[in-house]
Amino acid sequence: MPAPPVSPQLPDKPVRIAPWRGPLQFGLLLVTAVWTMALQLGYLLLVMGLLVWMGREAWLLTGHKGWSEWLRWRMVPEVMKFIFMGVTWVFMFRPLLLRPKSAQVAVQVSPATQPQLFEIIHLLSWHLRAQPPVQIWLDSTITVRSSLLGGLSGILGGQTVLHLGMPVVSVITSRELGGLLAQELSHNAGGIGTLFVHIVRETNAWFFRAALERDPWEVYAHITPQREAEWHHLGRRLMRGWMWAAKVPFVVFAIAARVVSTPALWLLRRSAAGCGANVIGKDMCRRMQHKLDLLSGAWEAAQQEIQEGIIRHRLPENLSLLMARHVATAAKDRAAARAEAAVDGEPKAAGEIVKGSGEVAKGAVIVAHLSHSQPAASLLRQFVDLSRQVSCFYYQHGLGLNLHEHRMVGDEEGIHPNKSGEDALLVIRRYFGGLAHPERALCGLGSTPTSSTALPELQREILQLREEIIGWGPQFKVALQEWNLAWQRRRDLEAATTLSIAGFTVSRLQFGTRDSTTGTLREEAHCQRMVMEHMEGPMQARERVLERRFAAALGMLWWSDPAELNEWLRVRRRDLPAWVTIYEAMSGALPSFRELLTTFFAFQTLNAKSAHADDPGAFLTALQSVVPRMLNLLRQISATMDGAPFPFTDDGKTVTLNQHLMPGPLPEIPGVSMILMDAASMRDISLQMASRASEFIAPYVETFLSHYHRAFAWLAESAERTETHFLGSLNDGSTTEILLPDEFITQRLGMKSRSPDAIAAWKPPS
Repeated sequence: MPAPPVSPQLPDKPVRIAPWRGPLQFGLLLVTAVWTMALQLGYLLLVMGLLVWMGREAWLLTGHKGWSEWLRWRMVPEVMKFIFMGVTWVFMFRPLLLRPKSAQVAVQVSPATQPQLFEIIHLLSWHLRAQPPVQIWLDSTITVRSSLLGGLSGILGGQTVLHLGMPVVSVITSRELGGLLAQELSHNAGGIGTLFVHIVRETNAWFFRAALERDPWEVYAHITPQREAEWHHLGRRLMRGWMWAAKVPFVVFAIAARVVSTPALWLLRRSAAGCGANVIGKDMCRRMQHKLDLLSGAWEAAQQEIQEGIIRHRLPENLSLLMARHVATAAKDRAAARAEAAVDGEPKAAGEIVKGSGEVAKGAVIVAHLSHSQPAASLLRQFVDLSRQVSCFYYQHGLGLNLHEHRMVGDEEGIHPNKSGEDALLVIRRYFGGLAHPERALCGLGSTPTSSTALPELQREILQLREEIIGWGPQFKVALQEWNLAWQRRRDLEAATTLSIAGFTVSRLQFGTRDSTTGTLREEAHCQRMVMEHMEGPMQARERVLERRFAAALGMLWWSDPAELNEWLRVRRRDLPAWVTIYEAMSGALPSFRELLTTFFAFQTLNAKSAHADDPGAFLTALQSVVPRMLNLLRQISATMDGAPFPFTDDGKTVTLNQHLMPGPLPEIPGVSMILMDAASMRDISLQMASRASEFIAPYVETFLSHYHRAFAWLAESAERTETHFLGSLNDGSTTEILLPDEFITQRLGMKSRSPDAIAAWKPPS
């Protein structure tokens, strides 16, 4: 292999960094390779022998039987036996038909696109006296691994493929990446022994993949449909057990191959770790391994965020940076815990660490041009864009998601934590069966009731409304979700419009628009607003029914004799006027507050990118498009709630709701004339404007939302307990209960089959 172009600081001849493999290790590799191949061939002979035996038995059976004997009933067990053995043989032969590995989740790079990465790899391969990989792929895994091109079929060719996990690159430094690459490439540095290394590694990988791989029809056999007959469910379980039982011999061979290969694989890992230590030193190798150990926890945390994002249709756009933040947080916590433990520790241990840090590695000159503090991501051109592309491939091909149904959201765009588990929202969702949006008001939609306030009339109205809600509840919940998605899309488009004004690049693929200009994004946001407005009328017609039930339940609490209430309801009845006043005032301001949430989301997105703004004038223009609008909306909200009291203060004194939510006056935004200002002045004014707006509006938005949800949940819980007190459990006088749409379908099926055990939340009549 020709030597790569080297700088004057690099040696003229290769430095031996790969540990020497002695005759004992070579012999162990040879024996292990022979045994693993023998196990693979042994399973093939077992399957072929079983097929030959079945053919012989079938020939013996058919050769002594005439057509008249085949038509007798006693031949049925013989035929069923051969059918059973044939299907079992197919299941046993299935692992031998292993499909080649798919690279749909990875991105291949070339020397033209990533010259620095290829230069490091070729330099290390030259020093290792090994052939460099012919292909390099970037994927979303948390490992760096090399494999043969074509798997086991490529053993004689010896060409390797390197898979580099983007999360790994995002958490280590440039020099640590050099050591990690040397550690993995050292598996190819062994002369004739490299062939046996490939045989051992690829055979074990083949056994592992063949034991776990599933065809689409096998995956379907593991999925339990919601509606399924009992006999069909039993048949699927028997088929699944049959497939696993047929694969038991193959699993036994795979375990045997793993056991036989354990000593050789351990020696290979030890030699590879020694090669990495020879390049970057043992201390740096140890620090790198600590970072890589934290990646497994970061992967689990990222998977949880992805699952929450799937529910909210908002996926993190960059998995590598997301996991890097989790690793940084975990490393910070571990360092803090170690610092606390070191207070009572021995100073000798710290001295040993400092002493070891001065070690000079044998091959340090190879990676001397790589910084020990610069991130490894700096060695890859357009690392962020590549990481986003790999993340999208993982969502699309790894998880099977339709990206058109989800929004790719960056960390700077505010992936807000999922608040679905908050107590207030759980109460609202439970009482209304998921038919009330926490940012929509159920107040003032209908006219003031003029019917009788007698307890029997209110009870009759609640029962009637319950029965009506059961009829259109599932369809209305779908409409509510569509409205919420339209609102989320509008918020994203408003944020994208603001970023476009500020001069940032916005991908049109994120929104499905013809281009990413400011006018197009603003027009699409306007269309989403029209969608929301067109849905308002039909949705409010249904929400008016929810309001009638809500008001009737609270009316029962207010107009009932205190003697008819329990202690909990009497306390609630005493505070009912105050909470109703707060809820009514905040509900009237809710439409303006939703507009404030939309604009504030755009402001947050823009503010998070302030450090990366290249054009101070464009950034200031974008701020001027959102900050005055937020202040005007605040004035509208304050005017709507003018005069409403807030009695629940710490000192017991009643203040107005506006004073409680907004303790100070609105900030004064300085007037700006960009004609006579330079770039530095524009940047200073932009930062000042953003800081003032953020310090005032962010606490207001958080306080308003928490108080509104608290008031809504307080009233919903009071209505729920009142209905339970006067009408028993939340049902309509029969065994049908108001549930979520999926639960209601299950219950309706149970009622149809007259099976109380199949009815969700079934309660026997009192």
